[in-house]
Amino acid sequence: MRARLLTAALLLALGLAAVARGEVIPEPDGNLLVTFDGGIAPKTLPRKHLAPVTVSIDTSFKTNDGSDPPPQLRTVSIGINRGGRIDDLGLPTCHVRRIQPATIAVARRICGGAIVGNGHVSVRVELPNQQPFDFSGPMLVFNAERSGGKRRILAQVYGSRPPSAFVLTFKILKRGGTFGNVIETTLPKQARKWAYVTHFDMRLRRVYTYNGQRHSYVSASCPAPPGFTAAIYPFAEPKFGFAGGRHVSTVVTRTCHVG
Repeated sequence: MRARLLTAALLLALGLAAVARGEVIPEPDGNLLVTFDGGIAPKTLPRKHLAPVTVSIDTSFKTNDGSDPPPQLRTVSIGINRGGRIDDLGLPTCHVRRIQPATIAVARRICGGAIVGNGHVSVRVELPNQQPFDFSGPMLVFNAERSGGKRRILAQVYGSRPPSAFVLTFKILKRGGTFGNVIETTLPKQARKWAYVTHFDMRLRRVYTYNGQRHSYVSASCPAPPGFTAAIYPFAEPKFGFAGGRHVSTVVTRTCHVG
């Protein structure tokens, strides 16, 4: 690991490494195109201790032949570099029954103390005996009660045209390997009858005080080796599963600077 970081830092310092943004991930032997973007802000971070950050994820799904609707997204698993830390000590929690159904304003009023992020979702809706239409709405992300000792977050989405609301439950898992913080969800069975996700983005950030101590829901550092002021690091490993057993995945790298 140290050797890889040294190599990446050296390449960056020499200007020989380029890091792509908005990666387009084609489906092997298929017509599906997944666009993935995201990263950590700010890019300038301490070398040895953790600092509050925002983690962003931005993903779109379409086909290269214009097929409508696109293949139905069923599962999302995004592994984030294990160097990041999630801290929910003392943070309030929200239960799905309190915000489903609810508008964004009502959900914020009911569970505002548990908000840890926001985002946006777009869905192609296919209902029997109706013309397909697009549903789009803002998203609030709430810290949820743990299940089986595992952290969870609730992504509550509300659209006004037509008025609709739903909640996705994401598990946050700790695993071995480079991408040790894993955020994953599965499309509810009921939604599989009509929902075809075409876009979602999510930003996680919350700085709060508990027992007089400052906490950040997400924290990170810049793993540049001594003597270097920047590094390229493996940021995320997104994996997406679709109806029919189709899968798309990649590894995304990003840069950081020591400050």
